[in-house]
Amino acid sequence: MSPYFSCYPDLQCNFENGLCNWEQEVGDDLDWIRIQGPTPTVNTGPLKDHTTGTARGHYLYMESSEPHQFQDKAILLSPLFNPTGNRTCVFRFHYHMFGKQVYTLSVFQRTVSNAKGWLLWYKFGNQGNRWIRQTLYISSFKPFQV
Repeated sequence: MSPYFSCYPDLQCNFENGLCNWEQEVGDDLDWIRIQGPTPTVNTGPLKDHTTGTARGHYLYMESSEPHQFQDKAILLSPLFNPTGNRTCVFRFHYHMFGKQVYTLSVFQRTVSNAKGWLLWYKFGNQGNRWIRQTLYISSFKPFQV
């Protein structure tokens, strides 16, 4: 038996049917945008989504090209996950960071609303024109969000 399990409730969101109860943070600089096909700015972002592998599939992106400012933030909050107790849950996602004006993608964990929480993972700069799978292992004795 694996010591890891899916974080509960299990979201398995591919953004084909909306945001799956993920929410935009109020008070950040930008919003994540659900789109199909290539990003509006040439030579940035993917041409297609990861799940379907076609331009008909949906994914979330944030526009980091001008007129947006360096270090503008777009924060997306997960639904509340149940405590893991002494166990560790697995949180997987795919990301695509491609273009000249790519800054940082970060994942935080928080247990209290209106708190920034703590950094679990980050990537900085251009990672190439490809989708990359990332797996995080999370533990918490309290309900939490990422």
